[in-house]
Amino acid sequence: MKKVIITGGLGNQMFQYAFVLALRTKGINVKLDISYYDYWNKYNWKMHNGYELEKVFGIKENCINKQGLHMKWLRILDHYDPLGIIKKDNLRYNKQFSDSLSLYYYGYWQNEKYFANIKEDVHKTFTFQGIDNKNQNLALLLQTCNSVSLHIRRGDYSQFGMTILNRDYYEKAIKYIENKIDDPYYFIFSDDINEAELLASQMNIKHYKIIDHNKGEDSYKDMFLMSKCRHNIIANSTFSWWGAWLNTYQERIIIAPKICDQKIFFFNPQPEQWILF
Repeated sequence: MKKVIITGGLGNQMFQYAFVLALRTKGINVKLDISYYDYWNKYNWKMHNGYELEKVFGIKENCINKQGLHMKWLRILDHYDPLGIIKKDNLRYNKQFSDSLSLYYYGYWQNEKYFANIKEDVHKTFTFQGIDNKNQNLALLLQTCNSVSLHIRRGDYSQFGMTILNRDYYEKAIKYIENKIDDPYYFIFSDDINEAELLASQMNIKHYKIIDHNKGEDSYKDMFLMSKCRHNIIANSTFSWWGAWLNTYQERIIIAPKICDQKIFFFNPQPEQWILF
C-alpha cells in the first residue's frame, strides 16, 4: 500500500488526487493521507479550507488521518527525505513516477502529463456538488454570452511574500481577448475586491462583473463559475488553473502567466494549447 500525502488548498488537492488516479491506472494500490490538516489546526493555522475533495466533488476515500507518532514520522520523512521511503515531487514531470519503490509520495504533482491519458475520468471525478440556485443561475448566464473569467490573487500571496502578477500580464491578456472575441464580458474573481475594481477601471473594461458572493467554505463555487465561462484569464494559481482546465467550451481561449516560481509551487504545467504571457 502506497500513500499520497494531501496538503494545500483545493487546487493543490485536485492535482494530488489526479495523480492518485494516474497511479491507480498503473495498478498501484494507493491511499490518501490527510493528516496534515488536523496537525496544522492544532497550531491554530488552518490550511485554507481544509480537506475539501469530499465536500466539493463527493469523492469518498478511506483516508489516513492520524496524529501523534504518525505525524512525527511524516515530519521526519519531510525533513530527512530517506531514500526508498518517500518520493518527493521536484516540480518537474517525472515520467517514471509509477516506478517508485517508495511508500510515500509527497508533493503537488502539478503537471497535466501525469493524468494526460485519463482526462475524461478526471473531468468526471471533478463534478461540483452542492451548487446553490444563485450560482446555478449565474452559470447559465455565463454560457450565453462571451464570458471571460479573470482571476486576481493577492491576499495570501501578499502575506507570504509570493509572486503577484503585475498589470502588464493582465493588459496583454485583455488586449488579446479584445482582438479575438466580440463583446467580451469579464467576470472578475479576486480575494482583493479593491484591486479588482482598480484593474477594471485602469484597463477600461467596458463590460464586467466582480464576483464576490462566494466566501469561506463556499469559495469553491468560484471555481465552478470559472469552469462555466467561455474563456479564461488565469492567475498564477492552481485554483484558476483548474477552473480553466474544467472549461469544456469548444472554442475556448485560455490565457496563463508564463512564469517559473518555485516559491509558489507553480511550475508552468499549462497545456500546450493555452496562450502564455
